[in-house]
Amino acid sequence: MNDLRMRKFWLMAFCVVMSFAISAPLARAAEDKEKGATPLEDEMIAANKALKTLKTQIADASKNASSLQLIGEMEKHFLAAKEMEPARAKKETDKTKFLANYRKAMVNLMSEMLKLEGAVVDGKNDEAGTILKNLAKIKSDGHDKFQEE
Repeated sequence: MNDLRMRKFWLMAFCVVMSFAISAPLARAAEDKEKGATPLEDEMIAANKALKTLKTQIADASKNASSLQLIGEMEKHFLAAKEMEPARAKKETDKTKFLANYRKAMVNLMSEMLKLEGAVVDGKNDEAGTILKNLAKIKSDGHDKFQEE
């Protein structure tokens, strides 16, 4: 039974990620997000908006359906952002290495997002709260390394 549950979870996670990968390039409603200086900033602003709401409700198991929707929105924006180039890359002497490090950081972020989603799916809201705190650190570190100064 437990093996079947894990298979269902991973199948669901794969389907969610793939659906966002396919739909990410599609147009998003302009009123749904603020405007940044670059498309990458637009994606991050939209993800941060969902993150702020998620922080207020992650501990409440009765809001797990809403939390999963917010997590999905964040994953969609992060997946789109992963394919983009930070503006700071233009100023880097070793652009290839910088972009590889950016991609690794985004892969790590997506990995944590899937852990967060799994915890919410399993109803482990305390664990999800801990993962969400770790995401705040990943966000801070990423901004330090990849945002323009």
